[in-house]
Amino acid sequence: MQLLLSTALMAAVPANPVPPEADMPGPPVVPDSGQMSAPAPDADPADILQWAKWLVFRQRSDEARATLEQLAQSGRKMTREQVNEAQFLIGMIDIANKDYPAAISRFRRILVSDPDAVRVRLELGRAFFLNDDYNNARRQFLFARAGNVPAIVRKNIDRYLVAIRSLRTMKYSFSLSLASDTNLNAGPSADTITVYGLPFQLSKSLRANSGIGLAMDAAAEYAPRLSKRLKWRIGTQIHRAQYRYTEFDDMTMTVYTGPHLTLKKWDFNLLGTAARRWYGNRVYTNIFGGSISSTYFVTSRFGIGTALAINRLNYVRYTPQSGTGGNVSLSTFYTPSTSSILSARATLGRQNAKDKAFANHLQQFKLSMTKELGSGFTVTASPMYSRIAYDAPLAAFDRRRIDHQLVGTLMLLNRKIDILGITPRILYAYTDNASSIPLYRYTKHRVEIGLTTQF
Repeated sequence: MQLLLSTALMAAVPANPVPPEADMPGPPVVPDSGQMSAPAPDADPADILQWAKWLVFRQRSDEARATLEQLAQSGRKMTREQVNEAQFLIGMIDIANKDYPAAISRFRRILVSDPDAVRVRLELGRAFFLNDDYNNARRQFLFARAGNVPAIVRKNIDRYLVAIRSLRTMKYSFSLSLASDTNLNAGPSADTITVYGLPFQLSKSLRANSGIGLAMDAAAEYAPRLSKRLKWRIGTQIHRAQYRYTEFDDMTMTVYTGPHLTLKKWDFNLLGTAARRWYGNRVYTNIFGGSISSTYFVTSRFGIGTALAINRLNYVRYTPQSGTGGNVSLSTFYTPSTSSILSARATLGRQNAKDKAFANHLQQFKLSMTKELGSGFTVTASPMYSRIAYDAPLAAFDRRRIDHQLVGTLMLLNRKIDILGITPRILYAYTDNASSIPLYRYTKHRVEIGLTTQF
């Protein structure tokens, strides 16, 4: 049944996002009739490339590949455009021969030096699509959709993107890093605080503690199709930060499941979620809840999402903090160019607690901008602001706690280094938590150097 659905959906999209009638920039048009003579081995690279294109057009792919590989190995001086053109043609031959991983590697190599090459984005998206890698296919088609392409090509890209939303049944991500953190426990930098009007010396465990450790994030989801438009999502997420001193180890595991409905302009999700957090290798909190979310695709490049979530948060060590809660959020994404993606989210939340001093309201705003640069670099900047206002004063202090937290994250990775789908990543995060109560004021710097599958 699933195979039949997949076949039907793939039949609904064109085999090539660039039909012959589209006036699409890319390899020059070659003659559709007549004959060409093979150039001499020492001929101008432009003439050899023209001959290779003629061979590709005539479906003499073996001869074309031999010609292009001989040119690449000859050590002849070529412009960057000529090198990329040779790689592009070999990549097209790889697609024709159904060697999709080889095509993906070649197209990625071109985008390292020319991230705004629209035609290469299109063919890379198609190679990912044919290789059943729908997450990466979607990313490349979104980039290409932002380019200056003919109307018929835009229409074909849109058909691919709609099909991907239904076809995508598996996704995963993984990252492993060496992490350096100046404030593992979010402790204040002050040595003393005032409690009940009297000064108290803070112990070392309560003050800011720095350390180096390992950080791991992993996620996987399987979403088998129940019908043409309906899937059932089953997924898990794991975060683990481990340091020399076990008391600061932090781990969260989440599982979720529920239906996903795909329509032409809409996506809907209804999920049940359970999560557990361990701190210092001891159970810290348990969360049970559910959420409903929707995304409306105004265009293929621009979408608006809404979500509503409710939960029950249980603190194992101090039960007066436990209570029900929930949040509503509004999000959006936009692809402004052929090498950048912008997203934003605003969230309003409420968390109840048995002790009103721990019950709070949350207001949060987050932006994220990803830009692919030359030489294979990709940079992502993500600022986030949160305001958390608690309902009542803590017994030991004379005021209600209100936090203003600013988090800035900068991530840099290099697509040029691709080993089995893994690339190196550097991440820097800065946190400044300004609180009305000195005990909760802190700053922290965090640097992670490691590997990731998300690029």
